[in-house]
Parts: sequence; C-alpha cells; structure tokens
Amino acid sequence: MIKKEINKITILLFAASCLLTACKKDKDKKPSQQEVIEPVNDPMLFGQTQVTDSYYVVTKWQAGTRDTSIVSYRHSGLIVTGFYERAVVSPGGIARGIDFYGNEVKDGKGSRLCQFLQVSKPFAESTGRDLDPRYVEWSQGSTTYNGDTYIIALGTVPGQRARSYYYKVSGADGKPTYHPLAQTPNGNGYAWYCGTSKGLFVSKSLSPDTKTTFLEVFREDKWIQDYKLQIPGYIYIDVENVFAKDEDNLIAIVACKKEGTPVTGLFYFVINTVSHTVTRYQAELPEVNFHINQGAYAKNTVYLPYYENSSNKCAYVTLKINSNTGKLETEKFDLPVKSGVTYGSATMLNTKGNNVYISGEQGGLACYWKNQKMEKLENKEARRSFITKIAVFD
Repeated sequence: MIKKEINKITILLFAASCLLTACKKDKDKKPSQQEVIEPVNDPMLFGQTQVTDSYYVVTKWQAGTRDTSIVSYRHSGLIVTGFYERAVVSPGGIARGIDFYGNEVKDGKGSRLCQFLQVSKPFAESTGRDLDPRYVEWSQGSTTYNGDTYIIALGTVPGQRARSYYYKVSGADGKPTYHPLAQTPNGNGYAWYCGTSKGLFVSKSLSPDTKTTFLEVFREDKWIQDYKLQIPGYIYIDVENVFAKDEDNLIAIVACKKEGTPVTGLFYFVINTVSHTVTRYQAELPEVNFHINQGAYAKNTVYLPYYENSSNKCAYVTLKINSNTGKLETEKFDLPVKSGVTYGSATMLNTKGNNVYISGEQGGLACYWKNQKMEKLENKEARRSFITKIAVFD
C-alpha cells in the first residue's frame, strides 16, 4: 500500500504547538496499555475530528463507534499520525495488537518520531541514533510488507537540507531498525513507497512541462532510473499511485487532462526496473472531470477510489490486465450517497479478502463504504471529520 503525503516542518511545529494546549490529558491517568484487537470484520478507521472551531483531535472509529481518547497518558506536544499492527503474546497464545506512532516536540526545540506504547519512546533512541537536540524529524507516510511496517521519514537540523530514511518496525516483536534512503536534491523526500523481497522501492515525480512527467525510482538508497511518462493528446500528467507488481515491476497510475477539455483521463503504466521498458494502457471511464486518490493493489488488481468534481457521485474502480488478451479491463462500481448532500468524495481504499473498504466524506463529515454499502459512522457534534488510514483485521 502506498501512501502519497507531503508534510512541511512549519506545519508540524505549528500543529505541535497547538497540541500543547489543546490536547492536555488528565495527569492522574495511568499510561494506556497496548490495544489488543479482537477478530472482527469491521475496519479500524483512523483520522481527525474537528470538535470546535479551533482544533482537530485524533480519532479512531471501529464498528461505527468513535473514540477520541487515544492519547490517554501524560505528554508534552504529541501528534499521533498513524498506527501499525504487531504480534502480542497473551495467555491464550499469539494475539494481534495496535501500536500508535507520531511526533513529540519537547521544549519547543527538536521533534522525534516516537512509538506510543505504555509511554512514548523515540525511534531514534530505540535504533541507537544520537541526534542533535535541535534535530527535527517527521513522517511522510507508511507502508507494510510481509507484516512489517515501513515509516518513511525526513529529518534535519534547521538550516540544513533534510535527509530521507525509514524506520522498519518488525511485525513480530515491534522492534524498529533504521535504514537510510538517497537524499533528494531539494530535500523534500519521496511521495510513494512499496516493499518487496529485494528491498523498499521509493519514488517521486518531476514535471518539466505540462506534457511530460518523470518518475524517479530508487530501491533503498540506490537510484534505478528516471522513467518518462507521456500521453499524446493529454496534459498535466499526474502520478496518483505507485504499486509493486512484483520484485522488479512497478505499476504507476496516472491521471491527466484531455488537451483543451476538463475531461480526466486515467492511465495504467507498467515499468520494468530491469529492462527499463514502460508499457501504457488506458482505462475506459466516463468522459467527465473526476478524481482518483489513494488505492490498493491485491490479486493482480488495482483498486481506486473515484469521485466526480463538484458533485456527489462516488465510486471505486478496478483495473486488471487480462492474462489471455493482454488488455486492460476496467470496472466502475457506484457507491450510494446521503440524500440531500450535494458534495462528497471517495478518497482512500483498502482490501481484505474479497471485501473492499472505501473511505471519504459526505458534506464535510467522514464516511465509509464496505463494498457498495455505506456503513454507519459516528460523527456526533462534529463540525468536520476525515479519515487518513483504513486497516482491516479479521
């Protein structure tokens, strides 16, 4: 699963300063224990809820119920940005648990990416990194492979160019390890990442003009190639998702505009990182202005959330290359929306088994669908809410 997320140091520090006053907890409460997940078919949805005009609170939804009390221990500037699954030894055997991670700012100086178990512990400390007290690090996103979680990070001392790296968190024991990535020229890191048995693919895009985009691909800290993506008759070539088809082949999902029109085109590129060949396919979708967001790849099929501009038409799309004909097969599945709501979106997707889970929003409030059914989600007294991650445990 690839997550596209760009964060800025200034945004991080501003958010942290808000949390210093907005998210103080009862100092008498004891540290929270790791959350153990029971076998359920409902996804865990992670995001934010705006409960007043001034700030958002970290939110978890499961079985339709909302929980805004994830951070239940004493802290000093905590931003919870995600979670990962790991094994937990219990009297009944091996269970599965959830650990949260995020940023903690201390004394208004540096910040550290931390695991939040019973107390917060910096990944840098766990991996033996001795960092300057002024050092600022933050997460650009995460992906999973073979049960392990890869937290993609940027870090810098103010005034220096940021460096890219990742912390790999073992799904077996929750222990992190540190891994450097190639430093990008302008220090803004990577937009897409996916694990393979040969190492982590990371990539970013560069568009020198409206008709050309280059996808720069690295494996770990080694540059592979800059792949040129061009589509005759289309402009604004925008890479939306990158997936690892296997150890050597990437799938790049590209949205663009039909030249001279507002019509969106959707294209499926297969990039061989050994032979450096690039093969392009076009998805057959309505000729309208639509958006594609963070999807998933499973069972040789790409799943993408879809919504149309300035309306409340939501769907998910599947793309699959037919092994017999060699052609790209496209299917679009419309999603029900709330009556009377004029604008909505489908923005994130995950799969588990034969089920497809899509999150989005209806009139500014978070929602989700399981397959083609909208499920109940608590948004009581919320002004706005949104979902940033979907995880399914069954």
